[in-house]
Amino acid sequence: MPKGQIIDSHAHLTWDSFAEDQKDVIARAFAEGVVQIVQAGVDLKTIPEMVKLTEQYKEIFIGVGLHPHEASIWNHEADKTIREAAKHPRVVGIGECGLDFYYNHSDRESQLACFKAQIEIARDLDKPLIIHSRDAFDDTFKLLEDVGQGKVRGVFHCFTGGPEVLPRIEALDFYVSFSGIVTFSSAKNIQAAAPLVKADRILVETDCPYLAPQPMRGKRNEPSYVWHVAEKLAQLRGAPLDEIASQTVDNARRLFNLPS
Repeated sequence: MPKGQIIDSHAHLTWDSFAEDQKDVIARAFAEGVVQIVQAGVDLKTIPEMVKLTEQYKEIFIGVGLHPHEASIWNHEADKTIREAAKHPRVVGIGECGLDFYYNHSDRESQLACFKAQIEIARDLDKPLIIHSRDAFDDTFKLLEDVGQGKVRGVFHCFTGGPEVLPRIEALDFYVSFSGIVTFSSAKNIQAAAPLVKADRILVETDCPYLAPQPMRGKRNEPSYVWHVAEKLAQLRGAPLDEIASQTVDNARRLFNLPS
């Protein structure tokens, strides 16, 4: 792959999958032109480890939040923990948070309450939301509209929708991030949406260690593979790869207020 510049806007480098070779994975990403990485948070217990990572690598930034799978533990203390953690200067977003009505690891009522609270945190702290939404677009949109009150920004990470949901995302002025799923032959709906997202609202990510793109499918995913996502987007949008890479770098820096 080319050695231009690109940003992996969503990764999970503190997970067990990288326990033995995290440094090598990060070094490989930098060698392949990944200039910055956003490490998304999913729970409370790993916040100290994420803070340590972002303090060790100036190119890595973090989000703090509670994934919908963990929503059943939400309480006042969780709210306080995220608000306190978000004061760290290298915390660039709230999340990943949102709704997942496909797995329903937490009941819907808990998910809705947890997501509502984190929208309020993002609004109060002026931090972008990193949104996980699976089989839950209508409820996700309603909460963003009702609670966000037009005062929140953010990204639909690992986008799994189709063209039909893009008008409501555009109305919210949110970003859309494509993962390795867009390279799968079965992802026709996502591929149909890819050319329709405004150029200044498109991001790329790995969501590693999951969802390795073609031709790496079946392997552990890692940030250096984000180029394969960009390559597929370039093909779908009829644009040069370097243009997609440059545009998504600019977009990620704008959304997350990353240094250039």
